[in-house]
Amino acid sequence: MWTTEVIPKLVRPYLRLLHETQNLQQESVPATSECVCLGTVYSLSVLVVRFDYLERISLGFCTCRSAAVQLVERGFFPCAPLQPSLAVDIRLLDFATRLFLKISPNNTAISNTLTEFLEARGYQMKGEDPLRRRFGNALQWYNSLQHATTQLVDSILAANRESSDTNNGGSSDTEDMEEAAEKGEQFPKRPRFHEEPPALLRPSEYLQSRCPICFGGNSRISEGLDSIVCIDACFTQKHTKQRYRDPQRIHPNTVFIPEEDVEGWENFVAEIRPSRPTKDFEDSLKVLADVLDDCEKSFTTADGTREKASTQFFDSTALMGLLCHHDRVLWLVNMTSPGERQHYAFSLIDMLFKHLPLTWRVGLLYDVACTLERSALKWGFLDQYIDRIAFAISVFHAYGHGWACQCVYHPRKCKGFGLSDGEGCERFWHSISKLSAYLRVCGHHTRLYTLDSQIHQSDYESLQGFGKWITRKWRNAEARRVEGDKDVSESQESPEFLRHQWEEQVASQTKPLPRQSQTAGKKAVEEAMRLQKVRDSLVARISKFEDIICDVDADGVDYIDAEEHLPILQKQLDTCQNKLSRAKRALGVEDRASFQHLTKSKYINYRMNARALKMRLRTRLRARKFERNRIERSARRQQYNERKIQDQTEDSVKRRDPGIQKLARSYNKYVSDMQEFIRRRQAPRNAVPPLPIAVKGLFNLDVDDDIWEDVGLNDDDDEGPPPWLSSEKVRKGIKGILLRDRSDEELRRLRHEMRAMREWMREEWELLLRAIDSVKFSGMYLHSTLVSINVLFLQVTWIYITNFSYTRIYCYDYVLHGANHFLQFRSFQAEHYHHGGHQRRSWRGQLQGWYRRLWLKWRAIVARKLEVIIYHQMKMRASRMMRNLM
Repeated sequence: MWTTEVIPKLVRPYLRLLHETQNLQQESVPATSECVCLGTVYSLSVLVVRFDYLERISLGFCTCRSAAVQLVERGFFPCAPLQPSLAVDIRLLDFATRLFLKISPNNTAISNTLTEFLEARGYQMKGEDPLRRRFGNALQWYNSLQHATTQLVDSILAANRESSDTNNGGSSDTEDMEEAAEKGEQFPKRPRFHEEPPALLRPSEYLQSRCPICFGGNSRISEGLDSIVCIDACFTQKHTKQRYRDPQRIHPNTVFIPEEDVEGWENFVAEIRPSRPTKDFEDSLKVLADVLDDCEKSFTTADGTREKASTQFFDSTALMGLLCHHDRVLWLVNMTSPGERQHYAFSLIDMLFKHLPLTWRVGLLYDVACTLERSALKWGFLDQYIDRIAFAISVFHAYGHGWACQCVYHPRKCKGFGLSDGEGCERFWHSISKLSAYLRVCGHHTRLYTLDSQIHQSDYESLQGFGKWITRKWRNAEARRVEGDKDVSESQESPEFLRHQWEEQVASQTKPLPRQSQTAGKKAVEEAMRLQKVRDSLVARISKFEDIICDVDADGVDYIDAEEHLPILQKQLDTCQNKLSRAKRALGVEDRASFQHLTKSKYINYRMNARALKMRLRTRLRARKFERNRIERSARRQQYNERKIQDQTEDSVKRRDPGIQKLARSYNKYVSDMQEFIRRRQAPRNAVPPLPIAVKGLFNLDVDDDIWEDVGLNDDDDEGPPPWLSSEKVRKGIKGILLRDRSDEELRRLRHEMRAMREWMREEWELLLRAIDSVKFSGMYLHSTLVSINVLFLQVTWIYITNFSYTRIYCYDYVLHGANHFLQFRSFQAEHYHHGGHQRRSWRGQLQGWYRRLWLKWRAIVARKLEVIIYHQMKMRASRMMRNLM
């Protein structure tokens, strides 16, 4: 009854109350109206709770004049929809609402405190707990009334936005919505998320409302990713299983994806993915399956079968969120499984792309983005979006991934991610951690509603801090760029050389590693024999074509054909000869013309397995060295988060040390057996055994170590370690060029976001002016006016904080023009929405004074800022003129 009947009928009286009391600054004077239904009038006595006293009032209510409407007109809110016994002052409820947005909601505490406070002043209420339940009901449904009012204003703004897009007047749609409010009808709701939207030219209105900087404005970023988002789950936000669910209550602007959408994705994934894993899908993978398997073992997040919460005691085990680059929630999913399963992430990604244009590219940061991408490629879960997604792992969780995985998925090494860290979800989980205890025991729908309210409050606070956020990020990006440029200069190498070395390093550390095999020697000999046959065939064909060219009587067609194919065959012969030489060196039989008898040689088999082990050992030691570099570089940092990452990185490295030592011992075992074969003369003539590796000093990797000596093995890369490994200056230069490139990307994105701020602000301001022109109801006019004042205040806040001359000069003139226009024209329109000359003149004068003081204050701030800008510009101009004269 509250949602369908009472709340819609209270919207208009509530707006009128705000209008008549100047947003609850004055006491309300209820208008007297006679009964028009000619029905029975019932009397009702209601106890009213104010801040510092109690009073009892009497009401007469009937079919056309309900008790709830009369109480709201007087400035109170009822505890029951029909015949309330208690009502609470709306100012007190507004105070409690704002308080519970800063702390964990606790109706018992505030009710008991208020009861004791009133009893100390001589006001007594009957009953053991007279206030808690009724105060809680009044607060709950008062919040619903606030959100319904906001929804009505948003609907009017949306109607004006649509009318401006179609070049039609927006007054008819606005009038319809006001009539719906007047009649107490439900307002038009925005489309449900799971409906398939039409093709979009820009992000949907929902995304623009969630983050105007990421998705607002009319322009796109010049290069790279259009937007960056992150995904993560939080298993501390559980909900205890209850016998029954509380009555359904959905926030008008909820961020939760409907349960049926999530269940649809769960069924879809279960239907496509078989119960037993099939052969690894590696056609499009950037990292080897073995590396991804190690990442999956390191993280419980990647193991959907591992239980993190008991479904026996909790009906909601966790929350998973999708947040934008500015830590603003786009969507949330209520998880019910014991582990972190991938269909939750797929449902969030699918919802995001349904609200984006078909050409937008998105950077996705996730703890186990590597395994998520493998699943998407292997099973085709995101076929329609996969080519528009760039996957990366969050910075804080990169320590648990292997070095090969970090080379490809670390955001500091991926193009387009700038200086994004992907830890926005962690910061959001921390911001709502104060609610954990309350959300665990409250009702299911109350939990979701509370989270929605908290998220919208956080959005309001972050919107005001966008200017400060951009300023902080800009300064950090400039500092990081200077740091990276310094490392590049000290390396004494060109940026092109350093980028090429990084590409070679990635290619080297992500290529497939050789494996041991019982038939490794036989396969190597057979491969050498095949290459020898291919070489002999090429030599014969080349000799034939050379004879044709040298024959003066040769046919013209044959001559042209030989002249065309001879260079190609010569090139193929050189390639085959090089491969054959490497194969012979690997077998240790460079001087042998025939080696068919070696197919059953145990020495050759041991030699090939030892070679494979040494290559794997060398690659893993390289990766370990690069992981240790982070620990050594961060040893002097004192920040808590850095120390935590350092400790976790060191633990991850130590976990992999036994496997590396096992490889070294296995290699030394092969070396010992090969020495025994040579001593028994069971090896090829002149065979030289390889050198063993000392396990004790294994992790002290240096250029002069025996591990780089390939005596007895003759590996392919016998020219020694590459510069990206052997040169400390080159390694430092690679870190510097990567940091400089990411800083440049961050600065480009910040410039785009500043432009999006200006474009979004202009659109919102013009939209508000049209909406104010279109409204007829005085309460709606006041609400729209307050929204416009917030927008002006928001713009001045951004300008005052953002320290960029271009943005300031552009916006100052716009603010002055907008404030002056609003002062001269809008303040006088209140005259048409009041009854009574004295009230009209009072409201008009107060509104004029309000705007006048606000405008003068802003003009003074802008003038001071402009003086500084003009001074610096004139100084720079004078310096340029002096240089020209000299």
